[in-house]
Amino acid sequence: MAWFTRNLRDSETGKLSGKEVWLRVRSAFAVLLSVGVLVVGVGFVSDRVQTAWTEFRTAEDYVGEGVAPIEVTIAKGTTLSAIADLLVEKDVIKTAKAFDREAAANADSKRIQAGRFQLKTQIPAKLALSMLLDPSNILRVRMTLAEGQRLDVQLAQMAKASGVAPKQFTSALKNLKKLGLPKWVKSSAEGFLYPDTYELPEDPTATAVIKLATTQFNTVAKELDLEARADDLGIKPYQAVVIASIIEKEVFREEDRAKVARVIYNRLERGMTLGMDSTAIYASWREGLEKTNYNLDSPYNTRVNKGLPPTPINSPGRATLEAAVNPEEGDWLYFVTVDMETGETEFSSDETGFLASKAKYQAWCAASEDHQKLCE
Repeated sequence: MAWFTRNLRDSETGKLSGKEVWLRVRSAFAVLLSVGVLVVGVGFVSDRVQTAWTEFRTAEDYVGEGVAPIEVTIAKGTTLSAIADLLVEKDVIKTAKAFDREAAANADSKRIQAGRFQLKTQIPAKLALSMLLDPSNILRVRMTLAEGQRLDVQLAQMAKASGVAPKQFTSALKNLKKLGLPKWVKSSAEGFLYPDTYELPEDPTATAVIKLATTQFNTVAKELDLEARADDLGIKPYQAVVIASIIEKEVFREEDRAKVARVIYNRLERGMTLGMDSTAIYASWREGLEKTNYNLDSPYNTRVNKGLPPTPINSPGRATLEAAVNPEEGDWLYFVTVDMETGETEFSSDETGFLASKAKYQAWCAASEDHQKLCE
């Protein structure tokens, strides 16, 4: 404040000069007023500039994070300009011009995939482009086939997942050559729709969906060297798949798969019936029976007829296919699951051992009402 108090006293009397004080106060007020006007002016101009810039931006583009979720489907072969028009139509972006500008500045824009995308309405073109380039925004339709399912069950799941009519799948099965099956499969696709999780294509057909599973079977069979290993065992690869399908239904525990495979090979070599309940169940289903007839005279019923069933009885998974061509060494002819809760299974090489295991199983079943229900 030195500038304000300097020379305020009268030179003759030494007292404060009222006139000088008033002049200084008026000058200070004028300066402050000017500064205030300048600040207000700058703020006003800045606000107008900001408003003008926002209006300029929003004339062609939205701002913000979007309003509502929306699904947008981009067909295969759609050009960038057509994508821009589609996004405008769906109110994802405000103008095609804004999207075209962002796409031209981003070399990755040519990598936009076909498919259904989860986007938002009223978002900036740059954000829309970013979301289209992010694979996590693609809405994928997946289908899971579990191990040990019959062909009819698999086809019903395929129809439900794909939206393709069941009769289209029935029709597709009539032309095995178009289904991608191994060349040594002649009569049925049963057993060859590999259990796995698949991503369905856009606009799927029955044949395309089936080929997803048969192609995967071929891949796994090649990785396991299925044909060569079956030949080493003196069987055909088709028979190996039939054996694997039986194991899939008979085994509770992973460690028992190769042992059950050995039981099957040992009984075949001795000319014995396999005696597998799983084949009797499948045979009864084929005959349309409501309850399983374990004495049904059917080529699928290995409790009655010797040898393997004519076809697989379900689609086995990788571990079971591996066991079928890599049986564990042993002289076992029988196996009995003696605990249905834990899957504990006993193996024996003679009827005496088999009967002892069977008695243990029956005792387990009789132990409680809950056990009896599991044994029914």
